[in-house]
Amino acid sequence: MKGLLNKWVASALLLFLPLLSGAQVILSPQSMPAVGDTLRQMVDNFPIGLNPGERGGDRVWDFSPIQGIFVLETVFRDVSEGSAASSFPNANSVLKLSDGLENYFHLTEEKTSEVGVAGTDPINIGARLSGKYFPPLTGKRSMITFGDVHEQSSSLIFPLSISNFPDTLFADFPFRPDSIRLRVQVERTEEADSWGILLLKDQVFNVLRIKRTEISRTRIDVKSGFFPWIDVSDIFGISQPGTQQSVTYYYYDELEKEPIVTLHTDRTGAVVRAEYIYNELTAADLHAAIPNESGLYVFPNPSYGLVSLNFVDLPPGRYTVRVRNILGVAKWESTFFVDGHKRSKADLSHFHPGTYLYSLVDQNNNIISTKRFVIIRP
Repeated sequence: MKGLLNKWVASALLLFLPLLSGAQVILSPQSMPAVGDTLRQMVDNFPIGLNPGERGGDRVWDFSPIQGIFVLETVFRDVSEGSAASSFPNANSVLKLSDGLENYFHLTEEKTSEVGVAGTDPINIGARLSGKYFPPLTGKRSMITFGDVHEQSSSLIFPLSISNFPDTLFADFPFRPDSIRLRVQVERTEEADSWGILLLKDQVFNVLRIKRTEISRTRIDVKSGFFPWIDVSDIFGISQPGTQQSVTYYYYDELEKEPIVTLHTDRTGAVVRAEYIYNELTAADLHAAIPNESGLYVFPNPSYGLVSLNFVDLPPGRYTVRVRNILGVAKWESTFFVDGHKRSKADLSHFHPGTYLYSLVDQNNNIISTKRFVIIRP
C-alpha cells in the first residue's frame, strides 16, 4: 500500500499501524530501471535523527526529519550516447557523470548490471581509461523477498600501458613486466533483512529494506609473457588505504524505480547521507531550499541545529554570519568569502531550543539582512 495522506491522517496512522502492516513487499519487474528512464531523488547531506532501525518484519520507520536541499538525477541514456560504447558491446545504457566519467549498464526486468567504467583516471597518470567488471556487478534485482541473500565478487579491471611508467619503477623486479593493470576487487553482500511501513513527508509506503555491505580493494598487478598476474600493490604503496568498506540501506516499495529512501552510513553505523524519492510532496523541500532573491538563507528551518548556510547571488567579497538569541546575545559568528552562490555547513546543535536571529554582514560591517530561524529537538 502506498498513499498520499494529509498530516492529520498520517498522525492518526501511528495509532493504527499494527492493523495496516502484514503485507510483505516483492519488487516487481516494473520497478526496474529501463533505458530512457530518469530517476530523481532529494539529497540530505546533513541528516539528523535518522536511524536504519533493527532487522526483521513488521517494522515502522519514521523518516520525517529528513530534509533534502537538491535533486539528484540518474539518467539511463541509450548506450549509443556513450563516447566509449564500442568498448562495452554487452551494455544497453550509459550514465554520464561528472568530469567525463561514464558508467555502462545492462538493464533488464530481472536486474541492473554494471558492465564497466570509462573516462576515469584512477591513478592520475593523465590518460583516459576504460575498465570492465568481470563478471558484471549486479545492482537492483526484481522478485526478491524478505530473507533473500545475494553475495557476489567482481573485479573492475583497467588495463594500463607499461610505457606510462618509468623503467626505474621496475628496477628491483626479478623480471621485466610487459603488462600492467589496475584492479578494483569488489565483494558485495545484499540481504533483504526487514520489511514494514515507512513514513515520509505525509506519505506512507510499504517497503522492503535491502542492506548492502561492500568492500572494495584497489590493487596493482603485473605479468610477463604467459606467466600469471602478480599482485605488486605493496611495491606501489597501495595497502590499507586501498581498502574501502561501506554499508548502505535501500528501502524499496513494489513499483517505484527509485528507492523510497537510501541511507549511507559511516564505520560507526551513523547515517551520513540520505536520499529520498522526489515527487509532488517531497518537492516542497526543494522549493523551500532554493530562494529567488539574493541574500543568506538557513535551511532546514526549523532544524535540529545542523544547518546549511545558503548564500545566493552575492557580489564578490567577505561576509560574516552572526547569530544572536532573541535577547540580542551573540551566540555564533563565522566569516566566508562569497562570489555569487555558496553553500556551507554550520553545526549549531549545541544551541538550546528556541528562536534565533541570523544576520548577514558585509566587509564594511553593514548589516545586509536579519532573519529568524528556530532550533527544535527530536
